[in-house]
Amino acid sequence: MTESNINLITPEIEQALSLCTNLPSLPSVALKVIEASKDPDLSLRDVSAIISSDPAITAKLLKIANSPMYSQRRSVNNLREALTLLGFNAALTIALSFSLHQSLNNAAVNSQNNQSNENYWKRSILSAVIARLLGSRLGVHKLEELFLAGLLQDIGILILGCIKNTLYLKSDEQGLKHSDRILLEKELLGVEHSVVGAWFLKSWKLPDRIVNGIMYSHSLTENFSEESEEDICFHHCLNFSGVIADIWLEETSGELFQSTMDAAQMFLGLDKAEFNKLIMDINNELPEISDLFEINLINKKERDRVLDEARELLLERSIHFIKQSEDDRRQLEKVSEKVKEVEKINQRDHLTEIYNRRHIEYLLDEEYESSNINKWPLSLAFIDIDDFKYVNDTYGHFAGDEVIKFIATFFLNNLRETDVLARYGGDEFILMIPGATTDIAQVLLTRLIEKLKKEPKVEVDGVTLNITVSVGLATHFDKINFDSLKDLVTATDEALYKAKAKGKNCLAIY
Repeated sequence: MTESNINLITPEIEQALSLCTNLPSLPSVALKVIEASKDPDLSLRDVSAIISSDPAITAKLLKIANSPMYSQRRSVNNLREALTLLGFNAALTIALSFSLHQSLNNAAVNSQNNQSNENYWKRSILSAVIARLLGSRLGVHKLEELFLAGLLQDIGILILGCIKNTLYLKSDEQGLKHSDRILLEKELLGVEHSVVGAWFLKSWKLPDRIVNGIMYSHSLTENFSEESEEDICFHHCLNFSGVIADIWLEETSGELFQSTMDAAQMFLGLDKAEFNKLIMDINNELPEISDLFEINLINKKERDRVLDEARELLLERSIHFIKQSEDDRRQLEKVSEKVKEVEKINQRDHLTEIYNRRHIEYLLDEEYESSNINKWPLSLAFIDIDDFKYVNDTYGHFAGDEVIKFIATFFLNNLRETDVLARYGGDEFILMIPGATTDIAQVLLTRLIEKLKKEPKVEVDGVTLNITVSVGLATHFDKINFDSLKDLVTATDEALYKAKAKGKNCLAIY
């Protein structure tokens, strides 16, 4: 994968690079570190000898071992302790990072002025810190390699600056945004600096993982189907590190902040709150990292600006979320109301608007269970309109409907709140009287039968119809305990037949 992309360097660029005499060279410590990192039998003594040969690097290593990056409770006072804390490979990679930074920073880069050189290192160091923090969050194991790759990901800019100016960008290129620089490199040179950087670092024999990472540092959507999950995560951390660094470096970074936040959620799985926490953690580490690399990365004003942007965007998103939640709540309430309406329609008889048979059977089942559990009585009554067939046959079904509605209204207006009336079918109603003994239910129903005789009757085409009812009553958990709800309903129905047989317009008890 690396070879094919490195070969994308144009012959003109490759020739210019091969003839260039001022390309950065590896310092002796860096050479020893690269060779040592390939030795599986490396000992603490060997690593210590390599790093201690450069006092400046040794001091940096001790400083980073005591930095917030490793959160030690006690201070690390000597190189042996630092190596034990960091591990051999991590220590070598950190030493290589500082050695290369020192060497590259001191190199004479003819086409880079001081301001441009400082901007380059600000972005590189920021990227290194951010890549490591991202890797720590996402479970990348070799964080120091990620730090080194972040530090070197834009080395191609320095390399291109070493060759003759006619091959590079116009004189004001240092003012370009990083994304614009890449576009201009492709337009004028036919290649971008990440490819040149990978080509150069391969000649230094750096690990393939770092070379590959730098090769694809601008290719977030590159297909890494052959890579392990760890390597893909490594690439993504490196991809995002430079873009996030630009949030501090670009003066108008509000839009970049938002787009990067959205992309981080899509590719890294970091939600808005986690992304803002990452920004705050980066901000907190900047003073320490500035001291380590002896460069003023970001002043307090810029750090505060980024934090303000983060808080403002999070607040905007929170307000949007609250508004969206409120809209969702209203929509849910509308749906809930519609569901209730549908439930009501399914529970009610379309003619009388009292409960239908299906719903009363559901309520009866619950009340029967409660009666058994709590040992309280449950009375049940069937109410049948007397001579209803005669009304239908003589006056028509419209008159029959009016009679049914009249009886439903009469009983509803004269029952207790706890009593439940439903249309059971045709001209028959069922009345559930929870907590009522036979005697109490008998008094209630007798009173209603008598009152019905005195109520205004139904008027149909100028004819007054005298409406009466027959009622059958049975009670569970009073004088009789029924084995099932079905037995209770059957007993109530038998009582109704008894009332009809007695001559109608009366109450019969099972």
